[in-house]
Amino acid sequence: MISQSIARKYAKGLFSVGEKDGKYMEYFREFDQVMEIFDKENRLKKALMLPLIEVGKRKELLGDVVRRLQISAPLAGMFTMLLENNRMAYLPFIKEAYSRLVDEKEGRIKGTVWSAYPLEEATKKRIENELSARLRQEVILTCLEDKSLIGGVKVMIRGTIIDGSVKQQLATLKENILKE
Repeated sequence: MISQSIARKYAKGLFSVGEKDGKYMEYFREFDQVMEIFDKENRLKKALMLPLIEVGKRKELLGDVVRRLQISAPLAGMFTMLLENNRMAYLPFIKEAYSRLVDEKEGRIKGTVWSAYPLEEATKKRIENELSARLRQEVILTCLEDKSLIGGVKVMIRGTIIDGSVKQQLATLKENILKE
């Protein structure tokens, strides 16, 4: 929980700078670019995130990454601050929090839909459209498969779960029978 709280503070700080200068989406793309590099170059990621290497050398390495990718000053400053405070490991959480702020600003909500079998695109769109109408915001769902559901779907948006799965219906039926 503490990591989420810290991540939100860094994300909000960067986002407020981005809102003021109108470059919040540019910062998001740059952040994405850096995280992709870290995912591809695991040794680089470890060198920057693990405090085994002295801070000066890690700063130098980070400076090289920032220059090569032409990262904007606010984002580079945040990376440097994270490095100096040994908080580079928070980067994935910060990116996630920043992504939520961007989505909120853009008027969309991201969620997850689970189904027993792969959802057809038309079905996914129908669920997204129905949820968008009810929530009055664009809803974008990520599909995941969960064979334990038997049938139906389960959706999670903003921590709220809407469970329309056969598994849940059977559990409810069992509970009602046991009550009688």
